[in-house]
Amino acid sequence: MNKKRWSIKYICLIGMLSALLVTLSLVTMLFTSDGVAIQFTTGVYLVFCYLVPGYGMLVGGIVYGAIMDLALNSVITMGITILINVLMFFIMKYGSKLITKHAAVILAASLVFLYIPFLYYVVWNTQEISTRNGLALKEAIVDSIQWIVSIVIFEVMYFTLSKTKLNEKLSNF
Repeated sequence: MNKKRWSIKYICLIGMLSALLVTLSLVTMLFTSDGVAIQFTTGVYLVFCYLVPGYGMLVGGIVYGAIMDLALNSVITMGITILINVLMFFIMKYGSKLITKHAAVILAASLVFLYIPFLYYVVWNTQEISTRNGLALKEAIVDSIQWIVSIVIFEVMYFTLSKTKLNEKLSNF
């Protein structure tokens, strides 16, 4: 990739990857139970942040997070979603240089737990304390499952992409 400017090919790649993330998220939303859905796209986003050169996935993460919150009618969480995706990008891009990529993905995936205090103090603040505590416990369980699934998906995709040499093609993009 040309470091000075983005090529049309690179912009198309980022657009396609963003569309893929939105599509995977929307398909995941079809399989909700009691209003709870585990997002598989976090692991996919993390592997793209690690493999795609440049800052394209930073833009992709912002776009995909904003579109998903708009689609789910959850505008109040759009800011925290964008913040989490930006932090995930920087942890995967620069944290993987300081620590291993495996430790970086564990740290980046754990950012989903930032939703718990945000939801507790901002979204659920009008509810009784016992209801808020129950919702926080439910969210902690869901986020724990999402954390594990994100790490597993990252490892499987990274292993698969490294065996097919696609990661080398992406890094030379």
